[in-house]
Amino acid sequence: MKEVYRYAYHYAGRPVGEGRLEVERRKRGVRASLQAEFLPPLPPGRQRWQTELDAEGFSLRFQERVEGKEVRVFTVERLEEEGVVLVSQGKESLAYPCLTPYHDPLSLFLALPGLALEPGEVVRFPMPGGRVYVERLPDVEVEGKARRQYRLRPGLSLVQVEEGRLVRVAQQVGRHVFEAVLLEAEGP
Repeated sequence: MKEVYRYAYHYAGRPVGEGRLEVERRKRGVRASLQAEFLPPLPPGRQRWQTELDAEGFSLRFQERVEGKEVRVFTVERLEEEGVVLVSQGKESLAYPCLTPYHDPLSLFLALPGLALEPGEVVRFPMPGGRVYVERLPDVEVEGKARRQYRLRPGLSLVQVEEGRLVRVAQQVGRHVFEAVLLEAEGP
């Protein structure tokens, strides 16, 4: 069964678009896609993230497609038999050794609700070309419900999880805050 989440996007407190996250859980892993449309004051356009995850929740394949003034496609694929990670953008590709399973941006967001961290604990996850640190912050209560909070670095994103769902993501972009807020959810 597919889970579907719809998010409202805000920048500097103004509405700037919407996104739709679809998650399909399978026996051998997860397939997910996030489609977003942005309006001014952000550069107008569409963005699509797609990920395929292994049974442990790590990325096998990630693709980002950005459509605005031009179209950009960025792909990262873990080729286990060859022991490499293939990174492609446009016509150019680069392969480097795959030393350990890693997260992509979307797989990391999907992993957060299942993390068993206590407030103050930090975990490091490899990502293509770097790493991300996830710090568990104290819970907050919103409308009578507890929300777990995480800070992601670099980037200093704040992510809130309620009842196993990502309900809010906020990040400083330029001089203002970009925010994604869950509007509705369908599925398990």
